[in-house]
Amino acid sequence: DSGSGSDGRWAMTDSSWLLAPRGTLLDGATVVLDPGEARHAVSALRLRAGDPVVLADGAGKVARAVLRKVASRAIEAEILKVSSEPAPAGDGVTLALGILHSQAMDWAVQKAVEVGVRGFVPVQTERSQLAGRAVRARHDHWCRVARQALKQCRRAWAMTVASPVRIEQLLAERGSAGGLVADPDGRSIGAWTDEVPYFLLVGPEGGLSPAELELLATHEWLRVLLGPHILRADTAAVVGAAMLVARQRGGRPFEIDTAR
Repeated sequence: DSGSGSDGRWAMTDSSWLLAPRGTLLDGATVVLDPGEARHAVSALRLRAGDPVVLADGAGKVARAVLRKVASRAIEAEILKVSSEPAPAGDGVTLALGILHSQAMDWAVQKAVEVGVRGFVPVQTERSQLAGRAVRARHDHWCRVARQALKQCRRAWAMTVASPVRIEQLLAERGSAGGLVADPDGRSIGAWTDEVPYFLLVGPEGGLSPAELELLATHEWLRVLLGPHILRADTAAVVGAAMLVARQRGGRPFEIDTAR
């Protein structure tokens, strides 16, 4: 059973979604969910024994299930039917974002999942609001935020959250593949008739430094305009990512009027 189609939308959307550990979704099995999911199910969703749910593991498996035991710290669910969605083809859209303060970064990660971004790269820039050990400590948190967002958008495959990198490392890893960088002096995405890289870099609040912009220009990254107004960094990241996802999927590009 491969779900509801190649667009990634599943038919099983009426029931509440909960996350299950990878490797546990098997027909007829009983799954014990982690305490965080138990608290969410009891406090936020007010689920009870006997309620139907959908379990997702973030690795393409989604299962219809029934809750058999519900407590604030432990939930057991009986799996009725497991479906699998093939891994998405190609590389998808990757969003690289200059590291922001906690709430803004969390919001950007969450919304990137919702609009269909495949990979997320936190970037340490000159004007980032976190640095060093504090950045490394946040990586696991961003991974959890991305995973939790699957429940909102009914997504079978998790977004990959890379370890934080500096711009120099990012450029080295991308090599000749290059990328797009959000810039108010850039061109609208819709202005390109040729193929563009589906890799977008958005600077932190305050933008990228002149030295960083010069480095990107040296590596021939393309500058892209995301609209006629100055956007917050987290807003720009999500808007730009949504534009690229729409373009890559072959539909009518999501385009903001860039008339000034």
